[in-house]
Amino acid sequence: MTYPQDEYGFDPDALNDTAAILYRIARAAPGTVLHLGSGAEGVSRALSALDEMKVTFVVSDVNAPGFEPTDRLELFVADPEVAGWHTVLDGRTYDVAIVADLLEHLRDPERILRDLREQRLIGDEGRLLVSFANVAHSAVAKELLSGDSRRVRWYTMDSMTRLLEASGYLVVETHRRHLPGLQTTTDDDPSTYEYVLQAQPSAGATQLTLLRRQLDYATHQLAEAQRDRDQISALLKEERAAFRDEVGRGADELEHLQNKIAKMSDERSALRDKAAHLHRQLAHLEDELAVADKAKQTTDRRLAAIQQSRWYRWSRRLAKAVKPVLTPLRFAGRRVRGSR
Repeated sequence: MTYPQDEYGFDPDALNDTAAILYRIARAAPGTVLHLGSGAEGVSRALSALDEMKVTFVVSDVNAPGFEPTDRLELFVADPEVAGWHTVLDGRTYDVAIVADLLEHLRDPERILRDLREQRLIGDEGRLLVSFANVAHSAVAKELLSGDSRRVRWYTMDSMTRLLEASGYLVVETHRRHLPGLQTTTDDDPSTYEYVLQAQPSAGATQLTLLRRQLDYATHQLAEAQRDRDQISALLKEERAAFRDEVGRGADELEHLQNKIAKMSDERSALRDKAAHLHRQLAHLEDELAVADKAKQTTDRRLAAIQQSRWYRWSRRLAKAVKPVLTPLRFAGRRVRGSR
């Protein structure tokens, strides 16, 4: 998008321009301004042109800004990555500190934010202005994935807010730069290409950070509990299904056993009937045996009577007398038959 530009490289009245947003916020409260990093350097030149403003510009490379210092625009060279960088400012305190497109390029951005507050470079009522690219935007994400970016850190609105709170600042205003044709909606809208935040030093920010961490931990624990509950629910569902299967198999087995018991009952009844029939046959046989025994006893008595009779004794004697005569005759008869 092209805006009408003045000698400072941006249109101060542009609504969708990071430099213009920084300029308007800083201009709203005349005083002293500390500008860290070479990003949006036109903002410092534009502010220094105002009679009520005085700007201190701190860069790591003396050739980076591309402008000459004036009475209301002084220039210092200091590397914010080096401990004690703030000593060049000789204990000054500023009404506004601008950190434009800088934190993404630092290995330890929290340290420089703490230095601003702990070294009282920003007064208790001072304001910190931060601009940064939103990694949730597709163009910034593409830059990250390309591997060619000079940034070493990437932020969303949430992660930057947490960084500022952990460093002792509370965000009081949020401004956005959108790409052309994209509609502004919510804080989490990925159409936001760049954020501009206004923050203030706050003793309660650290406590807020602690509460956020506790909330994050509680949320994490809740998420784990939810996962555990889901796992238990899934296991319970599986157990219920297995139990239903077992019940089904048990019902089938019970039906099979009931059928088997019914069959055994039928067989038992048949065996009872057969046993009763055998008992009846046995009783009949016992009756027949008793009759036969009685008949035998009768026969035995008759035989004994015959054996004791005179006729039987005489027939025995006669048989003994005739036997010597009949024996040779039987042998003779055998010889005659054999000769034939």
